[in-house]
This record gives sequence, structure tokens and C-alpha cells, in this order.
Amino acid sequence: MPEVESPTAPLKFLIVEDHPEVAQNNCEWLQRIAADAQCITVTNPMDAILRLQREQPDLVVADLLYGQTSGEQSAEPGLEFLRHIFENYPTLNVMAYSSEPLLLTPLVGLISKHQGGFAAVNKMERRTVFLEGAKSALNGELRMPRELRGLTKLTEREIEVLNLLCKEALTDQAIADRIHTSKKTVQNCIQRLKEKLDIFGSEDEINARVAMCMTAVQKKIIQW
Repeated sequence: MPEVESPTAPLKFLIVEDHPEVAQNNCEWLQRIAADAQCITVTNPMDAILRLQREQPDLVVADLLYGQTSGEQSAEPGLEFLRHIFENYPTLNVMAYSSEPLLLTPLVGLISKHQGGFAAVNKMERRTVFLEGAKSALNGELRMPRELRGLTKLTEREIEVLNLLCKEALTDQAIADRIHTSKKTVQNCIQRLKEKLDIFGSEDEINARVAMCMTAVQKKIIQW
């Protein structure tokens, strides 16, 4: 995976986590991306929403489960927070983590349309997976649990890129010129297409794109 380019200003992470020791650990791992990165920690989604009204970080890292006054944990505050981001900050980079990533199922439609980077990470995975998820989100990529990929929908722009890639065999730069955007945007779009179409397991980029086109035809997303 390509490294995140270092901006002139330090990266800023907003960590939404109600366990201070976990929040600190998250910050320390995120600072492996950039040692001078700043971590802003809030303990609940409501405070995070207020914080976003003042400034937008480079990445929001949010747990899905939060303790309630009853002593139980609920995903509803975390899901409502993500819904708020998708509806009000369409280009914000986000990483959600939970031991139950399928909790994201109600938000798959909004995730599919989100223009910013989004990664969903399972807490039970190694911490290196957490770090790779953060890098993906910062790069504007989409990373979903495999069990959710089949529920995602392609956007109109993704279908347009898919047609240009598969029917006209255009290069990334040629597609960018055709739809008046940057090459990086096209590359991110193709990465999202591979994620949504569940195209993995091949290190050969050409074979991966052929597989993506074949899958799109099989699913009748495009027609020859």
C-alpha cells in the first residue's frame, strides 16, 4: 500500500472512544503513520459532533459501541454518529472499528455513496490491521469487511469509470481526462470498484482489472 503523503501541517486525528487507555493506544498506533500527528480524543459521539463543527480532522477514528447508563453497550450512538458524518461531511475520511463489524449493515447504502475514505476494522484483528485501515482511509480508499461487500452499491461515477475501463480499455489518465478529474481520483475509484465487486487475491493489476470487468458483466452491471 502506498504511504500517505506528508502534508505541510501535522496530520490531525479525531479519536472517539470511551475507554481512555484504548484511546491512548489508538493514538500511539496512529502516530506510526506520522510521528508529529496530533490526536484529539473525545469520549462520546455527541462531543465528536460538536468538535466537527469547529474543525475537520484528517481522519476520524470511532468505536461503534458505547457504554450506556444501564451498564450495557449500544451501537446506536456510534451508528448515528457515522450517519451524521455521511450526511454532513461527504468527503471526511473515517475509520470505524468494532468486534462486530456487521453492525454497520444499516449504513451500507450511505457508505457506498461516501466520497471520503472509509475503512471498517474488526477489533479482534491484529493492531497492524488497525494501522493499515487508517492508512487506507487517509488515502481516500474504501475497506469493508468481506461479509458487507456484497451489500454495497456502485455509484453513477463508478459505473461510468467501469464502462470506460472495460469497454474502451482506457488508461487511468485517459479516464481522468475523459471525466475531467485527477488520475488519483480515478485510481481511488477503481480501488473502490474492486472492493465492492470483491476482487482480491491477485497481485497482478492487469488480471485484477480483467476479473473486475468479468464480474461486472456477470452481474449485468455493464453489457458488452
